[in-house]
Amino acid sequence: MSKRPNRKEREEREAPDLHEKVGRVTFLDPFGDPAFLPPADVNENAGGLVIRLELPGVQGDEVAVFVQGETIEVVGEKKRDLCGSSVSFLCLERTFGKFRRCFEVTGCLDMGMVKASLANGVLVLSIPKCEDRRGRRRRIKVEAE
Repeated sequence: MSKRPNRKEREEREAPDLHEKVGRVTFLDPFGDPAFLPPADVNENAGGLVIRLELPGVQGDEVAVFVQGETIEVVGEKKRDLCGSSVSFLCLERTFGKFRRCFEVTGCLDMGMVKASLANGVLVLSIPKCEDRRGRRRRIKVEAE
């Protein structure tokens, strides 16, 4: 009788597959402006890949999503809401500045149908799977001379 894998064992088994699909994550240029890196979750479901980024305080016009080949790039800026010489902080823990995240995704994903929505400080990117072509049988016309 084999035991059922626990959550940690399942995550360890599934992580390499998800890592292959997402590829690398690009961070900001170390010599560029000070910035922050919004945390992201990436998961796969029956319909495709879903990427969620936490962007509290960021408005829709302050973030842009670009798709080129198999790369999804999210860029934007989280602006300070309180500025000026009249403000004297006793504690400042929140992070502000420009951000950029790149996700290279692989597999049978339809990059032309990526959708993005921003609600309650969470940017959700949905990348649908392509129609599986392996199961379909097509007849190929043979051209004769």
